[in-house]
Amino acid sequence: MSAVTAAVVQWVRAFVIGHGLCPFAARPMRAGRVVFTEVGAADTEQLFYATLEHLRAFVDPAASTAEASDPVSDGSAETYLLIYPDDLADFDDFLDFVATVEDFLAQSGADALVQLAHFHPRYRFADAADEDPGNRTNRSPYPVLQLLRVDGVARAVAAYPDVAGIPQRNVALMRALFSA
Repeated sequence: MSAVTAAVVQWVRAFVIGHGLCPFAARPMRAGRVVFTEVGAADTEQLFYATLEHLRAFVDPAASTAEASDPVSDGSAETYLLIYPDDLADFDDFLDFVATVEDFLAQSGADALVQLAHFHPRYRFADAADEDPGNRTNRSPYPVLQLLRVDGVARAVAAYPDVAGIPQRNVALMRALFSA
């Protein structure tokens, strides 16, 4: 495992799961059903197409070039974290990229199968100041686009008593932990 991937795995384990930011993350992580993959390309267009290849493999495991025992190729991956270590460092560029991927999902109908979440070292909520500790809920060591199976999200949400309260609870926790 590269140092980049190891940093993101550690962030998920220690920060996301450790602080309970995503109440749905621990179970698939323990079960080995989370895939971490670094994505890189010469330019943004190639990066988009590389991302689409990962989306395709996630949606259609038979299309995967991964080993047969890999959670992507055997269809058991619940979530897929695409890590962009050398690209999309600018947060606005990252948001534009995410919007392009979301548009593709909507136009292709794949949004019925895949939901996105995204994280960035400079993440900032639209209504928050850059230094607001609440932004830490979505700050990761590298730009990350998370692919989630819509049916898995639906099952998790149905079993959780207060999904709507998660974002506010997380922001309050970050402010309590990181306010000066």
